[in-house]
Amino acid sequence: MISGQVRFKLLVVAGCMMLVSGCVDQSYKMIGRECSQVVKYEPPYSLTKNYIHSITLYEGYRTRAHFDVMIMSNQMRIVFAELHSVKAGHTTQQRLAYLKQQLAINKECIELYVLSQVNDPAHISLSDKNSSWSIYLTTATGVRVLPIGAKEVNLTPEMTALFGHRYVGFKGVTRLTFPAHDLSGNLFIKPGDKTIITFGAAGMSSTISWTEGSLADTASLQLKKQNDQNVWQMIKQLTQPKERDEDYYFC
Repeated sequence: MISGQVRFKLLVVAGCMMLVSGCVDQSYKMIGRECSQVVKYEPPYSLTKNYIHSITLYEGYRTRAHFDVMIMSNQMRIVFAELHSVKAGHTTQQRLAYLKQQLAINKECIELYVLSQVNDPAHISLSDKNSSWSIYLTTATGVRVLPIGAKEVNLTPEMTALFGHRYVGFKGVTRLTFPAHDLSGNLFIKPGDKTIITFGAAGMSSTISWTEGSLADTASLQLKKQNDQNVWQMIKQLTQPKERDEDYYFC
């Protein structure tokens, strides 16, 4: 049997918990009323999850390296361009021009942004010619594509927002550039293709993969609640074949 004194203490504790929880709930309700909130643009997770990947590489119980990779596919270019246009205050015409500029990059190269944490005293940077780790692509047809450029960069606010919690100050930031097409002009990666990214070191390797989407699929996504549909109409138009040497207006 529970004594009356113990029962009283339990009631007091329960009452205090209810009171505190009530205060917390009220404080959350007051946030929007007392502190003006920003209008936040949130890219859909269903889109970004295919192009932002994290991998930790172990040797036994030892962590050899950790990488966060952002694949700048056409879909991610669209999201990046929209984030930038919101920040820059672009008009509709400027948004379309900037988006065209971003999509034009992918006609010439494939870009990966890599956050790296390598636990190797000899490691300097992924951009170093004697880097402890290398990264290359394998296409759906089995062609191995090596990077033509690796450069340490500072992330833009838009890139930082896309990486989210993955971005921390102690990780190195590298932009890897791969050719988009072979010598015959054929694209290495086409919509629907599964591409493998290999992380290789001396005597060890590991992989992740992604499946390339299409611009038409992206056009059907509502990235932001808005009445302006011109951007999405333009994206649908961009799915039509165009000449590689088409001029673009850069803003």
